[in-house]
Amino acid sequence: MISVIYNENGIKVEVGEISKVNNNLPFKLKIKKHVSGETQWETNINDFWFATYPNTEMFDVEILDSLGYVIYKKTWDIVEHGNYFYKALFLYNKKLISQGKFPKGLVIGTHDGEFGEWVPTALRREARMFLVEASEVQFNKLNKNYKNNSLVKTFRKLITPNGGEVDFFEGGQGYTNSVNENVIRHWETEEIKCSKKDSTSINELIDKDCGGKLDWIHMDVEGLDDKLILAIHPNFLPNFLIFEDYNLQTKDKENLFEYLKSKGYSLHSEKGIALATK
Repeated sequence: MISVIYNENGIKVEVGEISKVNNNLPFKLKIKKHVSGETQWETNINDFWFATYPNTEMFDVEILDSLGYVIYKKTWDIVEHGNYFYKALFLYNKKLISQGKFPKGLVIGTHDGEFGEWVPTALRREARMFLVEASEVQFNKLNKNYKNNSLVKTFRKLITPNGGEVDFFEGGQGYTNSVNENVIRHWETEEIKCSKKDSTSINELIDKDCGGKLDWIHMDVEGLDDKLILAIHPNFLPNFLIFEDYNLQTKDKENLFEYLKSKGYSLHSEKGIALATK
């Protein structure tokens, strides 16, 4: 009578003749953020209706009748709904734990912490994490989402290969931010603001803020991924890296992949995301 399907096209909800068992119509369909529980989108549904939402990444489904009672809920699950990269990081942390080691990871470019391959591990408290976000708006939401997680430490910092003052571009509500103007103008349709901002070098971050060697690093830094990785001192390179390669020029992507292969990594790239493992 109620069907919820997560697939590559998004979330599809179909209902049959629900009025036969509950005539408190219309029902309310809500797509909710998995981390904060905030409603992302909602609509009414009636007998024999369907509704779709074009994204599955860490969204739950909730259906209420017209009196406000929850009659159905489907929770996003990493094993059932997570993509290749979600599962890869999740299983890597599980492996380290099974070997008697508690993982330590670094995330650069967390946004507000509502989604990302690292989020399920943070929610399950299966790694110690250092979360870094440069935008004030996103950072404040990140803190709110993880304020009760003692295994998480947050930093509002801009990370660059060598540190120092740089031009920092932010668009919209701060969701899209980068030191690469071309990247942000490609994605952002709202006003873009530029400001001078002090940055921290990637090696200083790892050494001083994270205590040195890490088990994994996750990056989402809008076109700066290759430069940050290439700048990491070999002693600080972890055995597991997830980063975006969508915004990289072909030559820069090839150069980065060749470098990582020379360091003993195996590479997997799919839909703008890349994984490097040893």
